[in-house]
Amino acid sequence: MKPSSPRRRDLAHLLRIVAGGLFAALLPLSVAATGKMLDLRIDLAAAYLRDAQLRSGLFRYEHDFLTGKDSSKNNLVRQTGAAFALAEYHADGTGTHDVDVVASVNKALAAFQHDSLPWGNGRLVTRGESLTGAKAGATALALLSLMLISGDKPSPSQQYWIDAWTTGLLALQMADGGFESAPGSGRQSPYANGEIWLALAHLSDRFPGHQPVRRALAKADAHFIEFYTKHPDIGFFHWGVMAASKRYQQAGDSRFVQFAATQSHDYITRLRPNVSNKSNSCYGVEGMLEGIVAFDRHQGFPTLRAMVKRRVVAEMEKNLELQILEGQSQLDFAADRYLRAPEIEAYAGAFLNGRYRPQIRIDATQHCLAAMLKLRRLERSQDPVSRH
Repeated sequence: MKPSSPRRRDLAHLLRIVAGGLFAALLPLSVAATGKMLDLRIDLAAAYLRDAQLRSGLFRYEHDFLTGKDSSKNNLVRQTGAAFALAEYHADGTGTHDVDVVASVNKALAAFQHDSLPWGNGRLVTRGESLTGAKAGATALALLSLMLISGDKPSPSQQYWIDAWTTGLLALQMADGGFESAPGSGRQSPYANGEIWLALAHLSDRFPGHQPVRRALAKADAHFIEFYTKHPDIGFFHWGVMAASKRYQQAGDSRFVQFAATQSHDYITRLRPNVSNKSNSCYGVEGMLEGIVAFDRHQGFPTLRAMVKRRVVAEMEKNLELQILEGQSQLDFAADRYLRAPEIEAYAGAFLNGRYRPQIRIDATQHCLAAMLKLRRLERSQDPVSRH
């Protein structure tokens, strides 16, 4: 990977100054994830994703510090997820070098558009030249990225792709209200169902009079609430709670906040009852933070909110230790146990896959960037999550 950009070096240097000369990853959440420190971490992660973009518009998928090599694997949904995180950063409205971020998202969108194929009078994002590589979740995340980056007045080209991807997704809806994870597969995926539900919720906000979206959303609302209440799933959780929170904001229907509460409770008591100090759990934090947003809007669930808040604090304290900072040349695992590699510094801003996993994959940084953005929004609300 090319050396880190001057902007990332400046951000990381300032981060170290704010941290009093120590890696901010070693500080408690009350210092490392609030105020200026959190702003710097967010900007550094976004700058890393932007710098990780390839000429094709896609992103460098994964690097292994043990071998010193990039992975030969790839994942289309995670590629679109990286673009979505940058689009969220842009939509947050407080990012640095936003022109570069917009250009990066548009470059990624151009790659996704180039690789989209017709399906059901619309289009789906795919890999290769056939629909066998098409992914419903990738199309949903590309659509979300496009909506966030296009603003209130999309260009004719942007509107074409909003319509094309929307129509392609609607053509995947099954009789029960869920969605095929791939065209013609007849199978659903908890990940894709959650991602599509979130995309439909945003579409409903942007185009409230779009009747096909409204009908599809009504079926999806009913099915997902019923099915995932009975069958909570780790792959659905974060996307599903984000969608439910958005739907509650739109409709004020208590079904959605109750569903967010049930899902959040199941996450911290059944799906992930304990904090794993080994894992990167930013994806789960995204869901928990959106649950808190719904609880606050509802002004209810105080006991559950307190439980979720404590869990967010615990998860983010160890997640922040996974971010690589400028000038960092080694990964510390335990006393006298570390990995030193010359290229580590070039990946400043990225998040490791886990405490003992010396690899960086784009979805690890994607979810941590998104989690930090949500944490910052909550920190700026009337009851910051890190007060304890």
